[in-house]
Amino acid sequence: MRISHFVAAIAIGLAAPAAGGEPVVGTLTLDGLSFLSFENAENLAVPSGSTIRFRFAAPSSGSASFTIQPGDVSIAPIPLSGNQGKLVYSLTSPASGTIRTSAGGYFVSFTATVQAFLDHPTEGGAKTHTLLFTTERAQARSLVSGATVGVDGMKVVPGPRYVQIVGAVANPTNAYPQPGRAVYTVLSGTFDRLPDL
Repeated sequence: MRISHFVAAIAIGLAAPAAGGEPVVGTLTLDGLSFLSFENAENLAVPSGSTIRFRFAAPSSGSASFTIQPGDVSIAPIPLSGNQGKLVYSLTSPASGTIRTSAGGYFVSFTATVQAFLDHPTEGGAKTHTLLFTTERAQARSLVSGATVGVDGMKVVPGPRYVQIVGAVANPTNAYPQPGRAVYTVLSGTFDRLPDL
């Protein structure tokens, strides 16, 4: 091999990223199994087709960190029952979390500060909640009954990239609808891309 070709080959090898070591942007598209429940007293469907974009860092040792920017969340307005307005959810600041290999699939967890804006003729306004989203179990204590309400998620299935991410929080006593109830959500859907863990 000529020395110039050898040097060029080394340069190309140094510039090429390691297999599986690249950052990835993956979009989670929600399906018809996504919903929001106010302690089962009121259940609302989260519109299918809503999306959340995950910005995964380069993976290492079977895990990768990620961030979700406020502009990465596109959740369609959620109609309240009885045509009594709608809820609009958004992030107030970037969220961060981790995806990692685990028995039975990929574990996902992140903490997010979420604003719930209520478009309602008399009860309108905004509330902010900080909660943990996970593919394990989420739970919150009801301020009404004192009971702890929980919901189980589902880890990412590596092949089809299907997942159910859950979160739970107590609704404030001055919030509408269902003041003081334990609120939980299931974000069910499929990623278009994931990092190579």
